[in-house]
Amino acid sequence: MTVIGFVLLALVASGFVLTYIPKARLNANMVTSQNNLRELALFGAHHAKPDPKRDATKLPKAIPPGTIVVPDGPYFPPDDRLSWVVTLLPLMDQRKNPTVELLPRIDDRKPWTFEPNQQAGLTRLPGLLCPENTPEVPAGTPAVTCYVGIGGVGADAASLPLGSPRSGAFRYDGPTPFDRVTDGLSQTLLFAESRTDVGPWLRGGTATVRGLNDAPDAQPLIGGQFGGYFPVGVNVAMCDGGVRTFSVATSPQVLLGLATIAGKGTDPLPGE
Repeated sequence: MTVIGFVLLALVASGFVLTYIPKARLNANMVTSQNNLRELALFGAHHAKPDPKRDATKLPKAIPPGTIVVPDGPYFPPDDRLSWVVTLLPLMDQRKNPTVELLPRIDDRKPWTFEPNQQAGLTRLPGLLCPENTPEVPAGTPAVTCYVGIGGVGADAASLPLGSPRSGAFRYDGPTPFDRVTDGLSQTLLFAESRTDVGPWLRGGTATVRGLNDAPDAQPLIGGQFGGYFPVGVNVAMCDGGVRTFSVATSPQVLLGLATIAGKGTDPLPGE
């Protein structure tokens, strides 16, 4: 082969590598983010498809509250409480998340601003971070989550009572029993990626639970309020523990229907 031939071959090979590697990395990061969501939604999967070998009485019966509420303690507004993440810490993969060391450091009867809680909140939890386009967090500031719980339809949805047609899977003040998800567990959003207004994983309120804002001046649902990590759209977890990807072309009405637990306006997803 001539020198020119070698040069042309090298250029072609280099072009292939430069095209293939970023695409492969993007796909790998996509799978990792989906697995993160699947792990967070594991309690839903245990409920939807119980293991006959396990004691059914010990299976989860409800989606945990969106914040830690202290029944006999002082009242804290949702933004001052600890988040649902604290409830799920024991379920997270201990091989990649330092949950064993972290749990004793968190006082769940105190607000998230309590100094020991603030120190615990500096701990980075890889299971809460999307590996693609991960938000940069300055040293000494609270570690964040790339995944938020879905509170329903409307900016105030997580504050609504359980019986509201706009209520979603997560509510600030109480759990959501699985049997109240009458739209269907596989038809109801539980978690979603969000790169907008990324907040501390330890903090309750809108940092970790959000409704789908349907106000006329609100940001687009995909690529605005949710998503922002992958060009194809947004990865979400459903209440049955399943994970789906919605493209930017998905109708807002479909997502709004999936955001409620009993809105009776959910169109079946393809294949359902």
